[in-house]
Amino acid sequence: METNGSSAPEASLDDPLDPGSRPHVRLEALVRGAAHGPSGERALAGLDGERAPAAPAGDGAAGEPLTARLARRTVRGALYEPGPEEGYLRCTACAHRCVVSPGRAGACGVRFEQDGELRVPFGYVARHYVRSVETNTIFHVRPGARSLTFGMFGCDLRCPYCQNWKVSQALREPEGDGEPIDMSAADLVDLAVAAGCEVLASAYNEPMITAEWARAVFTEARRRGLVTALISDGNTTPEALAYMRPVADVFRVDLKGWSADQYRTLGGRVEPVLASIGEARRLGYWVEVVTLVVPGFNDKEAGLRALGAEIARVDPDIPWHLNAFYPRYKMRDRATTDPAFLVDVAGVAYARGMKYVYVSNVADSVRELSHTRCPGCYEVVVRRFNYETQEVLLSGGACPSCGTRVPGLWGPAAA
Repeated sequence: METNGSSAPEASLDDPLDPGSRPHVRLEALVRGAAHGPSGERALAGLDGERAPAAPAGDGAAGEPLTARLARRTVRGALYEPGPEEGYLRCTACAHRCVVSPGRAGACGVRFEQDGELRVPFGYVARHYVRSVETNTIFHVRPGARSLTFGMFGCDLRCPYCQNWKVSQALREPEGDGEPIDMSAADLVDLAVAAGCEVLASAYNEPMITAEWARAVFTEARRRGLVTALISDGNTTPEALAYMRPVADVFRVDLKGWSADQYRTLGGRVEPVLASIGEARRLGYWVEVVTLVVPGFNDKEAGLRALGAEIARVDPDIPWHLNAFYPRYKMRDRATTDPAFLVDVAGVAYARGMKYVYVSNVADSVRELSHTRCPGCYEVVVRRFNYETQEVLLSGGACPSCGTRVPGLWGPAAA
């Protein structure tokens, strides 16, 4: 079925390949006649010197689907390989590993085959904001620093409670809004430096489906001395993690549930997410994990205990953030998570060996679980309120009271 940006892409029923990995979107629905030729291109540096095509005159005309505008903002991808049959490509950016047939796109709708190569998003952002680094739910990285956070359109999952659905689900929802904002990687990093940021993060949609653009941006950010962070759903591959590691410092993962049924609702599987947490730590990323606890979806105590055990099995030093759900998107009919329940789950996680467990987005009810405490003497070493750092007491990355090292990317401010 063709998509015009207002409905979910669907697979052709007669596709001969495995239905779990078959392509989803016809290329005509993406480009609507837009060419990738050299005419009209702007000087946006792409992969291997390729330039991302500029928007032609009249771009964004009334009635033109978002998919068409995005298809013009692409370059040749790096994360793909030959598929199981001649003419097919297998994308390796996310754990769907979509097999993309000629003229079609993968499940994300933004990575598509054209002329024997995979075209991928490049040279634009959908949103960018400067806020505290903690608003990315990252607590052990440059506390108190400012972060420029940016994102693109599209996602590999379809979470019904997504906070950023107007960006991440823009190709599936008629209410998805916004225009792509054309800029180069250097332009984006210039904005971050001018705003006094120490961190640059890719978020709002799934950054691994736009990894080639994130790598270009992070390369420039690293050159300018910034810490770089991927805010991911974790539904990715070892290939994509290895591709990003030379320029990415942080892998912050949303671990959304523990069962096959829960992840099936979201359009994914839990196994690749758990595997990505372990692989990211093995590769040397700083990893933090977030679980949004949604009433009636993933709020069983036994399941949450199992998630905590899985994280601790990888590394008990990994911070685990237990966040409260607030009604949004397609889940406006259920209650906000009870803060007392989150405190109980956090207590069990601590009792079972996790060292850093946070409850942060119910600050008026639960303040003490926003702070970082020394695992040796339990003194507060970083004090926070409502995603803002109030005080950093670390000395050289260690507790000033007992000298216990506290892991993280603390930086000069906390050294």
